[in-house]
Amino acid sequence: MKKGILLSALLCCMFGAFAQSSIEFIPLGGYTFADKVNFYSTFGKIDAGFNYGGSFQFNFNRHIGLELMYNRMQVPANLYLYGDVPGAIPQYSTSAGINYIMAGPVSSFPVPGSPVSIFVGADLGAAIFTPSPNSFSSNAAFAYGFQFGTNIYVNPRFGIRLSGRLLGTAPSSSGYYFGGWGDPGGYYATSPGLVQFGFNVGFIIGLGSVLPQYQKAAGTPRGPRPPRKYYYY
Repeated sequence: MKKGILLSALLCCMFGAFAQSSIEFIPLGGYTFADKVNFYSTFGKIDAGFNYGGSFQFNFNRHIGLELMYNRMQVPANLYLYGDVPGAIPQYSTSAGINYIMAGPVSSFPVPGSPVSIFVGADLGAAIFTPSPNSFSSNAAFAYGFQFGTNIYVNPRFGIRLSGRLLGTAPSSSGYYFGGWGDPGGYYATSPGLVQFGFNVGFIIGLGSVLPQYQKAAGTPRGPRPPRKYYYY
């Protein structure tokens, strides 16, 4: 009984001392849900599928960081005419490659006395579309994203990230082409925006120096209490 209490207290002290490093590399993988895109006389379906990528996060302190992120998914995409019945043969099929390259701030909220840190973030950047097997119609659009999740640190340089992320693109006047240039079966249409949501699991690998926790200044003299000061050391 006493050994169990002592072990629990020791683990709490150890976890309470953990903090993220100044630079973190976070490889990610997960699942993104399907989306429907509406064109002028047709609509497309971007199937659900797996995504993968990663990010570098530069932490200025334990609460504020800057993320540089890449995420990719390659899933089937079909084009249908309005009025098609369920199960109808699509007008055109392709494999849609969607590459997100983005950057943005991340705010972290460490749970006191715990290896857990809650975070939220926002990103801006570009989405690059690469239909396959014909990649001649590659196209880029402005992209945005929002994320939230939990970091669980095993030690200062390793942890697990559980996150949810919404990725979207602005409508692009340059259009999106289903097929390759010169393909008589291809379709060209003004591209609407995409909105995709998914969940990810990743590993946190600390590369920079370990960030210390906030500590209260020691050696407070007797008498009137001076203003409270916090600093890194």
